[in-house]
Amino acid sequence: MQYDKCTNMLRDFSDNELMAQILSYLWDQGSWGEIYTNYTKMKKRLNHIVKNDGKNIEKKVKELSKINWVEIHKNGDTISLSPIYKIMIKNFRDQYLA
Repeated sequence: MQYDKCTNMLRDFSDNELMAQILSYLWDQGSWGEIYTNYTKMKKRLNHIVKNDGKNIEKKVKELSKINWVEIHKNGDTISLSPIYKIMIKNFRDQYLA
C-alpha cells in the first residue's frame, strides 16, 4: 500500500519552484564556482520528481545562466552556482521551497 503512494512522485512545478529545485540541488551538492557537479547527473536526479523528461530543467538552467546565478563549465558538461549571488540564491530558494 505504501509503495503505491511512492511510485507517483512526478509533479508539475511552477517555473520558480523548478528553478528553486535546481538551485537547491546544486546548493546541497556544494557546487560553487570552480567546484561543480555533473550536469547529466543532476538532470537524472531531478527527473525523479519533475515531469516532462528534463526539458523543463534544461530551459530553467539556461534561464538561470542568463541571470548569472548558475555557471556552466566544460562545454555544458558541468554546472555550479555563482558565489557572487549567494544571498540572492538563498533567499529565492527559501522563498519557493517553503
